[in-house]
Amino acid sequence: MAGYGWWPVLWTLVLLSVVLIVGYAIHTHGRPPATEQSQADTALSTLRSRYARGEISEEEFEERRRRLEE
Repeated sequence: MAGYGWWPVLWTLVLLSVVLIVGYAIHTHGRPPATEQSQADTALSTLRSRYARGEISEEEFEERRRRLEE
C-alpha cells in the first residue's frame, strides 16, 4: 500500500456502500408500509371470520381474499 496510499481503501468503502444501499433498496422495494400491511391483515382476519360464521360464500371469500392480497 506504500505506493497507492489510501485510495484503494477509500474506493473499497465507496463500492461497499453503494452495494449496501442498492441491496437495501431492492429488499424494501414493493413491500407495503407497516400500517398498510396491518390493515390488510385485519381485513383478511375479518373476512375469514365472516366466512367461518357462514355470512359469505366460499366464492365470495376467495374473490375478496384475492383482492386483498393484490
